[in-house]
Amino acid sequence: MLNKCKGILAAVLMIAFLPSYAASAAERVNSVSVTDKGILKIIPQTDTKVGITDDQGNKKDSNTKATTKNEDTKKDEKKEETGKKTTPETSVIYTASQIKKQLKKLESSTTIPTVCVYTDGGAEVISREDYVGCEVYTVNCDKEYKLKAERADIRVRGNSTAYGGNVAMIRANQVPYKIKFETKTNMFGLNDDAECKKWVLVKAESNLLKNDIAFSLGRTILHDYNYCSDGILVHMYLNGKFKGIYELCEQSQINKHRINIYETPEGYKGVRTGYLVEIDNYGEAPCFRMNYENATFTDIEGRTKKFKSVIYSIKSDVYSDKQKQFIKNYVTNVFKIVYEACVNKKYYVFDEDYNLVKAGKKFLKQTDENGEPLDPAYIVSNNALNLESVVDLYLVYEIAKDRDVGEGSFFMYADLSKESRDERLTFTCPWDFEWGFDSSYKALNAAVFNTDEWAAVYEERSNPWFILLMKQDWFMDMVKNRWKELRTVPEGKKTDAISAVMKQEKKILETYKEDLCKNGKNAVNLANSLINWVNNRIKFLDGWLLND
Repeated sequence: MLNKCKGILAAVLMIAFLPSYAASAAERVNSVSVTDKGILKIIPQTDTKVGITDDQGNKKDSNTKATTKNEDTKKDEKKEETGKKTTPETSVIYTASQIKKQLKKLESSTTIPTVCVYTDGGAEVISREDYVGCEVYTVNCDKEYKLKAERADIRVRGNSTAYGGNVAMIRANQVPYKIKFETKTNMFGLNDDAECKKWVLVKAESNLLKNDIAFSLGRTILHDYNYCSDGILVHMYLNGKFKGIYELCEQSQINKHRINIYETPEGYKGVRTGYLVEIDNYGEAPCFRMNYENATFTDIEGRTKKFKSVIYSIKSDVYSDKQKQFIKNYVTNVFKIVYEACVNKKYYVFDEDYNLVKAGKKFLKQTDENGEPLDPAYIVSNNALNLESVVDLYLVYEIAKDRDVGEGSFFMYADLSKESRDERLTFTCPWDFEWGFDSSYKALNAAVFNTDEWAAVYEERSNPWFILLMKQDWFMDMVKNRWKELRTVPEGKKTDAISAVMKQEKKILETYKEDLCKNGKNAVNLANSLINWVNNRIKFLDGWLLND
């Protein structure tokens, strides 16, 4: 991706305020229009559609979507978290020539890929529910990836990272965004030039590289049939104002270029379709609760706890209660199959209607490629759950030491349509590493319960699927074999796949060093410290997984 993105970046024109206007800014929202002659005009904000103007000052037809704000949002706009009155940002309407000058200035001063968004009428982007119409531009990239006035909608996304939707906090801080283009569009050549409507801007942490490293590892570790978002570090400007450094990445969604499973046709109410679910502590509807057999279990370090029940949100489209109940039963029964086999040596499979039935003796007498008998627990588990995908996701989350691995943003899918290539539950799409890459690089994480001390503060957020399976010798062998594959230097290569990822991350820092310091002079130092942490983490896992 580095060879695709070049160019430049700079500070953008700042908004000017008239002294006579400042006193009344807290009482009304106005637009400021700067003409080519440098004349500053105050334009009262109304419900009338206002678009980006052309060079003659005429409004462009933007097909802006009207937004409806709920009462809570209206209240939030009137006060900060402390209860003080808050002032909306003054909006600027730029002409096409002014935008062109700004983009040219950016290209002359930096090299990092840059996303510039200009909203219709200079409207604020402060809602997690309501989209604002906009035009999207990209600079510092190859000509074929430059976007020029691409029509889209934009809104705030996220939960805690968006301060729970608190408008005053959104105005005052960097927040993530979701962009939805009107037509399928590629950004910066990501995902082999795949064109999709939905893209995400995740704010970079102080150390910049958490998500970039995690996504790069995911794309390296996951097998080709599976999906991990592609991503790239960018500067982001909104209405001429620098908003921060972001990881531009893909939406977690069913799509032939992303999670490539059957997408439920609108209005279809049958159960034979594709499902995408997410372990989601926010419990966004439609959703169901997963109790993990109400089991108490001892992990590989000897820590005994009861599995904590959590909420699974259904992220794919559902059109009937029958579908909701079906996917709940399906996921619950897959875990039951694995748990009963591993703990109680009771072996179940699905019948043609996905009801649990006892596995036949002949079915349980399977052998490997060497003719050795397979463990019955492996046989029934792998029959219902794509264990290869579990191994891959486990390794990603264990490297990242993500504390939130069992509580939020953990995805899995099942394609039960007639066109399905694999009906097993499959772990997919590693996402959201805000709680990862911290503290000691030596301790295990995804394979075990949280420590009592940590859970007392943040609650138990461990992953029962990983904890249960990592106690099985045959699963541990799968993890070790996969790690050995990834750490072996392929013929004709100079380095193994995991080391290659970390070298690429180092190269990113060297290439965009000056641009990345826009987040603070210490940002690159923190990013280098993160790279060192991950390299030490990898060595720690080598000592655990490569030893017989």
